[in-house]
Amino acid sequence: MDEIAEWNDRMFEEHPTPYFGLAGIVERARIAAIRRLADITLADTVLEIGCEAGNLLLALPEAGRIVGFDISRKALDAATKSFAEAGREATFVRGNGEEPLPFEQGEFSVIICSEMLEHVQEPRAVLQQIYKIATPATRIVLTVPYERPKLVIKKMLTATGLFRLLLPGIEEGLSEWHLQEFSRERLLEEMQGLFKPLSAKTLLGLHVIAQVQKIKAPGS
Repeated sequence: MDEIAEWNDRMFEEHPTPYFGLAGIVERARIAAIRRLADITLADTVLEIGCEAGNLLLALPEAGRIVGFDISRKALDAATKSFAEAGREATFVRGNGEEPLPFEQGEFSVIICSEMLEHVQEPRAVLQQIYKIATPATRIVLTVPYERPKLVIKKMLTATGLFRLLLPGIEEGLSEWHLQEFSRERLLEEMQGLFKPLSAKTLLGLHVIAQVQKIKAPGS
């Protein structure tokens, strides 16, 4: 895991979030959509797989328990600091989302995996690990960037000279931190046999946001 973790540490430092400009507007819209689908209350236990610096977790409502999971030590250090400064409590756990997760089945009522699957070599492996700790009652929210429209918009803004003004801090092409290119169809394909989509929509044509439910295994 060390080599992968070191790469993610470097990517985290070179591609800081939250975003600003047009990307910041899109990010806030994505977070608002996740809040609606997760429908978190004080009775919930919440896990985010791939929490990075904890920006999304901090934007969610208070819950009975909040846990962030990420492979990057530097990201988790930043998340811990952000929660402390905000006077909120959360637990942060370091690990590889493509490997067995250190949680029990049914431990969380809400599981969120947002903008993480594109960063790993085997997205389905992450979904399989989420499947193991979820139950059919777990509220699961997945989001991925819809790369093709993003690249078209980037190309247009570059041609008009507006890229740096509207998308400060964003790469002009495909992000070097992205190992996968997603669409709605790709996300649905990756989850086949594991989860059924309760909803799967594109947000502003730039992100795919899905609320999914664990499929019961045959004979269970």
